[in-house]
Amino acid sequence: MTNTELIDNLNRALSLELAGMIQYLHHSFLVTGTEREVYRPFFRAQSEEAHAHATMLGDKIVALGGTPTVEPAVIRQSTGLAEMLLQGLELEREALNTYVEAWRSCTDDELPTRFQLEEQIHQEQLHVEELEKLTSERQASVSKERITLRQIS
Repeated sequence: MTNTELIDNLNRALSLELAGMIQYLHHSFLVTGTEREVYRPFFRAQSEEAHAHATMLGDKIVALGGTPTVEPAVIRQSTGLAEMLLQGLELEREALNTYVEAWRSCTDDELPTRFQLEEQIHQEQLHVEELEKLTSERQASVSKERITLRQIS
């Protein structure tokens, strides 16, 4: 008996990872200016990671008796770095939510899949947090009180 809901959720995650492969690779082509040296490798690494996630998802979908999708989700394009980072953040948030839904749709018979999804959820959360920092949506708060090393020891 196949878990249709789980397969559907995994296919949604796969479509987002396929979009991520293309979107991040495209961003690596288009990023220009002084940021290019830093962000071209960043976007390429994101694309490669999305490829690895897509491969894992495709194999898992087949193992569960499903057929992997060939349709990527919406691919966002931009020539501005700030917009590229916001587009990445939106994609990563969608992926995080989709992996959580897939995790919720696991039955007790699918504990190994649930554990695998927990690792994916963790990785997606790290991506969201990093992109929130890059877009300044997440910032540390620093006390105005100055702390010296003498005060710590």
